Amino acid sequence: MIKIFLLVILLVFVTFASKLDDANSAYKDGDVKTAIKLYKGASRDGDDEATFKLGTIYYNGKGIKRDINKAMEYFKKASAYGHDKAKYNSAIIYGLKQYKSHSYTKAYKIFLDMAQNRYAKAQNKVGQYLLYGLGREKDYKLAVKWFEQSYFKGGYKPASCNLSLMYASGKGVFVNLGRARKLAVEGYKNKIPFCVQVYKDFNLQKYDTDKGFKFGFYK
Repeated sequence: MIKIFLLVILLVFVTFASKLDDANSAYKDGDVKTAIKLYKGASRDGDDEATFKLGTIYYNGKGIKRDINKAMEYFKKASAYGHDKAKYNSAIIYGLKQYKSHSYTKAYKIFLDMAQNRYAKAQNKVGQYLLYGLGREKDYKLAVKWFEQSYFKGGYKPASCNLSLMYASGKGVFVNLGRARKLAVEGYKNKIPFCVQVYKDFNLQKYDTDKGFKFGFYK
């Protein structure tokens, strides 16, 4: 009986994988209509990745009219399956003013829940929401802590750009332009847009790198 059960589970898994692969291939080849049809079939079978892909297609609007409301439906459905990227993207949509149910507060709550579960991209978003006062009051010191968590512990490189801004502007920390340069220079070289902006806005090339700043201190 156990062997039969395991065989059924295996067959279901193989079927999911096959449908998803076919859908991915169709989308890669530019056949968006076929991809959507295949993704929808897999989604109805409970495939969280297929459901997430549908949300992504409608969100990006590549080969189809963009529809963030429909994208949100699929992201929420995939989130219910436990798909982290879908959950993160649902918070992104809540933060869009053009979304019919726009709410910085709801977005912040989702990001915070994910951040507390060590999702590095969400930790960076929580820092940004605290920095700009979205969904709750500004809190520069707490924003710095979340940027640190995202970058030092989570390895999310764009968070270094935000952390650089904090040190360059003295928000939540003492101004340290050498430290700001240290944090932004890699992103600047790799052309991460916000790192490039901070690096140029504060003329960080003029300052010596803070050699006393130990990367990995927070790990």
